[in-house]
Amino acid sequence: MNIELSVLTEALQQSRPIEKLEQIVKDLLDKGYSKDSILAEFESFRETTTDEDYEEIVLDVMDFLTGWCSPHKRIDASFTATLDENEVSYFIIHQLSVIEEAIEQFYRYLEQKHFNLQKTEQLLGNSRIIGKLNQKQLVLLQQVLKHSHQ
Repeated sequence: MNIELSVLTEALQQSRPIEKLEQIVKDLLDKGYSKDSILAEFESFRETTTDEDYEEIVLDVMDFLTGWCSPHKRIDASFTATLDENEVSYFIIHQLSVIEEAIEQFYRYLEQKHFNLQKTEQLLGNSRIIGKLNQKQLVLLQQVLKHSHQ
């Protein structure tokens, strides 16, 4: 690959060197270069520089690429290089399936609670108290009956 050292040096001399280097990395990822090859180039550049400030900036950008940074600063090759409508569609479809599963679990939970209330009412049978209890009282009574062995 051999990034020209002058490109990196120029980026480091700009007013916002980190952002310039980030853009260089994103461009390289868009062109299909791997993270490892970019990191190797940055490492060889870092070893040749004598300016400690430059070295720190290069190390920061390398951290962005490897993920050793805050999540919002990460440079992720999978999304940077190939994000298109289909990948967004797959992401949305996956999230919808997660939501559907959560809704199904919620319905199963409600069905179980309804079944438990019916069971409690059956246990009370023809008792005179059954018509005088509201939902909260029935649930409380259900809990008492459920844990009566304690």
